[in-house]
Amino acid sequence: MTRIAVEGQATRTHPAERGTVNLHVAFSGTLRNDVVEQVARTHTILVEQVKAHVSTGAAERWDADSVHSYVYDDRVKSSQSGGKQRIRRFRASARLSVTFRDFEVLSTWLADVMDVDGVEIDRITWNLTDETRKALLAEARIEAAEETAVRAQSYADALGLGPVAPVAIFEAGLRGGGNGGGHTPMYAMRAGMMADSDGGAQVELQPRDIDVDVTLSADYEAGAPAEG
Repeated sequence: MTRIAVEGQATRTHPAERGTVNLHVAFSGTLRNDVVEQVARTHTILVEQVKAHVSTGAAERWDADSVHSYVYDDRVKSSQSGGKQRIRRFRASARLSVTFRDFEVLSTWLADVMDVDGVEIDRITWNLTDETRKALLAEARIEAAEETAVRAQSYADALGLGPVAPVAIFEAGLRGGGNGGGHTPMYAMRAGMMADSDGGAQVELQPRDIDVDVTLSADYEAGAPAEG
């Protein structure tokens, strides 16, 4: 018997279904209580807005799981001596993450928060629902497995062997000996954003479609070449 090792790949592409905004509110100043109060007040306003979007169904969930504060020294030029003097300053920040279903509402909300003092948008990530991702993965797995069978049979035909039979199949990273694309993820997602303002009322978002990729490797066996 002759063993044939092959690889199969498949990709399913789907528009993004969820957009997650990660932002933080941060203020600095010389008075600790003022800094903390500014952060707390602004963060509370944003949370109330987010709760409203969740209640209407435009957003799916939110979380605010981290608050930071620290003290640092800032050296500024003295108008009297011409040298630099050290000033003790305080900085506080609080993070907020919101996942939106409705991208139009997301665009409008982004335009609003970008005008708020102390708010910095860290990133926007795009994703699929778990149901969609699982369905796309199931389709991609089937196609990738079928590709391994087609490729193995092509090699067998080229060598004058008979029909191939599967011996083993490996998801990426599970084949021993460093074969099978061990560092290739079972699925990968990518997306991007283009942003522009429309009269100050909305940020234009254009997420790229998300790819769900599957890579498999498989071993097949084929019979000995037919005798002439």
